[in-house]
Amino acid sequence: MPPEIARFIADMPAAVAVFDGQFRYVAASRDWLTAFGLSRAPVAGRKHAAISKIGRESLAEVQRRALAGEHIEAWRIADNRLPQKSVFSARPSLGPAGAVEGVVVALASAPLPMPGETLPMADPLTGLAERRDFTRRIQEVLAEEDPEARSVVVFSITLDNLRTIGNLHGGAIADEVLKVTAGRLVAGTRSAVSDDQELSSRRPDLVARLGPNQFGIIGGRTGLPRNESEAVAARFLRIVQSPIGIGTHAIRLNASIGFIVTGPAHGSDDDVFRDLDLALQEAQLVGPNRIIAWEPALTSAASQRYSLAEQLRRAFDNGEFALHYQPLIRLDDERMLGAEALLRWNHPSEGLVSPAAFLPVLEDSGLILEVGNWIVRDVVRQVESWQMLYGRDIVQWVAINLSARQFADPRPLLNALRSIHAGGFSVSRLKFEIAEPALTRNPEISRVALAELEQWGVSVAIDDFGTGNSSLTSLRDYRVDTIKIDGGFIAQIGTPQGEKLVDALIDIAHGYGASVIAEGVETEQQRDFLRRGGCELGQGFVFAEPMAGAKFGAYALMHAVHTDAAAGRPDRPRAASAVIPPTSASPSRAMSASAAHSGRPAP
Repeated sequence: MPPEIARFIADMPAAVAVFDGQFRYVAASRDWLTAFGLSRAPVAGRKHAAISKIGRESLAEVQRRALAGEHIEAWRIADNRLPQKSVFSARPSLGPAGAVEGVVVALASAPLPMPGETLPMADPLTGLAERRDFTRRIQEVLAEEDPEARSVVVFSITLDNLRTIGNLHGGAIADEVLKVTAGRLVAGTRSAVSDDQELSSRRPDLVARLGPNQFGIIGGRTGLPRNESEAVAARFLRIVQSPIGIGTHAIRLNASIGFIVTGPAHGSDDDVFRDLDLALQEAQLVGPNRIIAWEPALTSAASQRYSLAEQLRRAFDNGEFALHYQPLIRLDDERMLGAEALLRWNHPSEGLVSPAAFLPVLEDSGLILEVGNWIVRDVVRQVESWQMLYGRDIVQWVAINLSARQFADPRPLLNALRSIHAGGFSVSRLKFEIAEPALTRNPEISRVALAELEQWGVSVAIDDFGTGNSSLTSLRDYRVDTIKIDGGFIAQIGTPQGEKLVDALIDIAHGYGASVIAEGVETEQQRDFLRRGGCELGQGFVFAEPMAGAKFGAYALMHAVHTDAAAGRPDRPRAASAVIPPTSASPSRAMSASAAHSGRPAP
């Protein structure tokens, strides 16, 4: 820095300091030196922490964020050696080429708040701006007279598995993950959203902590096209997903991102937050690790989902849900070993509603937790009713689909199992199924949940096997007894490529010691091919359609009598002694059966 500029800064009637890219002093005013007890010390070329104990941590954080490109308006200083209302403000120092070369920091006294007002304060954990500052910035943008200046991109980022990380590794690790992620977002925002040449002519970008696991980002650049906004969001996603090393742990985050480009539809900050939340919710619904941009159709769809969620709540309260049961047949002797419980909604005016139409809303609304526990208890009631009516076990087990929400937090389910066990029912007769994407979404909690279910003797199957990206990983990393091959693969039997694929899936499962169930078996050709290929169990319309509990009981009894009589025929292989656990449909599809025709739910 030229000597005349250094002298100018030294004589400024304000507490100001300039630092280089390594946070070494370049120049400082007399008021600054006095405030930090440095009035007699040479400071040029030295770091603040080496010559003063006052405000060290707060200043270091401000320097770091400003060097990353952030303009900081008011950062409250946590140091009782300075007045309680002291704050730092800071901005990047740009070189001739426009690149950030250092930091300019000012020390000021924050104005006392007016009645009912609060001063801007940083989030105490991450040092980021808080929600009220985020809201204020949005209000400033929307108040602009220039229509172009009112158009900025706003992002909302949620760390979907942060709670799981805290449960497994402790709150201190989760806090450190948050701090590292916050720093990465700040460092990545400037280069992601803007060009260095524009820094002096526009608002700074703002990164804020909006909630326990949520960040918000407002781009300072106006008029960013949607495709560029999506590219920026993808960059943020990569930043968040990059592994975080903490001690011996390598933490990987799952995130969902929603974003909007503000426009005429956003007359207030409430409008912005409403649409931003809708985009984020949609990203979480189709996630993990998805990016969704708000568009008017999302608002319309959200209204429809809300209406349907209200109907489903009333349906549950009014007892309109029912369970149907579809047999699971052992292929080598066609003996029925188990059944899959499938959820149905008997709508008062529309009759049976396809599960594909309401299961996603059950899951999204959280009502699936209550409905899921009801399903478990109603299956137990039905099995006990069959036992009482027929004096024998007409099925060895019943398969129940677990939703992603139930599997993410298995405590309510385990409490229900304890209660059922205490009532004298063997919970090992219940077999739970989970879709592969839900199993691999949160690997840590999946292992814990599977271990807890195993303690009760409850088998778990992977549903829709082969449709995800992690089939081999799932079999290698999780203790599962059975896999269910998706009906879409079974439908390809009869074509050379389809048959090779099904054979490969069976071989993979057997190689890891898992049994196989084929869902959606519709023809004798498919059944015979699967039997020759070593598939243990089949389910589909070639055997029987789903039935209400009373009808299924009669069917199961007659089927048992028939197969007992047929077992003595020399051309029939005798039943194997091993009991093969069942599987079913996925968390959202899971409680629905496969459906192809006559109003059945889709596979």
